[in-house]
Amino acid sequence: MSPRPLAALRGDLEHMVEPQGRPTRSWLPDVAARVALVPRVRAVVQLRAAQVLAPRFTPAALLLQARALRSAGAEISPFARIGPGLCLMHSTGIVIGPDVRIGRGLRIYQNVTLGDGSTPGQPTIGDDVTISAGACVLGGVTVGDRAVIGANAVVTRDVPADHVAVGVPATSRPRRPGSDPRLDALAREAGVTPSAV
Repeated sequence: MSPRPLAALRGDLEHMVEPQGRPTRSWLPDVAARVALVPRVRAVVQLRAAQVLAPRFTPAALLLQARALRSAGAEISPFARIGPGLCLMHSTGIVIGPDVRIGRGLRIYQNVTLGDGSTPGQPTIGDDVTISAGACVLGGVTVGDRAVIGANAVVTRDVPADHVAVGVPATSRPRRPGSDPRLDALAREAGVTPSAV
C-alpha cells in the first residue's frame, strides 16, 4: 500500500487539475466536475480509495480496481506503491503491477505497461519521470529521477537519472538541456547542474 493514499490524492489532483494559484474554494468545484466527468481523473481517485481498502478489505479494493478498468481502461493494482502527484495523461491501456514502486510526480501516457518481464521483480520508478505512449518497463529494473521513457520503448535495463530511453530494446542517453524546461527546473531543484542534465 502506498503511504497515506488519501494524502497523496491531493498531490495527484494538483498534478492533473492544476490550481494555478486559485484559492481552494474555486479549485475544488473544478476538481469535482473532473472526477465526475473525466475517466482518467476518476481512475486516480478510485486507485487511492482502493489503496485505503487494500490491507483489510482486499475484495472491495479489487472491485474498485475493476471499476477503474471498466470506466477508464486503466488496470492499476491497489498494492502498487505510488507516490503523490500521479498524472494519467490518457488512461486507456495503462497497466501497473502489484509490486511496482513509483516515486512522486509520475506523468504517464496511454498503453503503458509497468510489470513483470524476463528478469525477476517489477519496476522501481523514480521521482518526476515521464513515460510516453506505448512504452513497457518490464522486470526488476530501476528508472532514475527525471528520466523520460520514449514512445513504444521496451525498457528491460536500468535507466539512470536525467536520461532518455528509446527503442526496442531501449537504450538510454543523457537528456539534453532545454528539451523539457519542467524537468530542467526539477533537476536544478535537486541540485543537478544544467550541464549534467
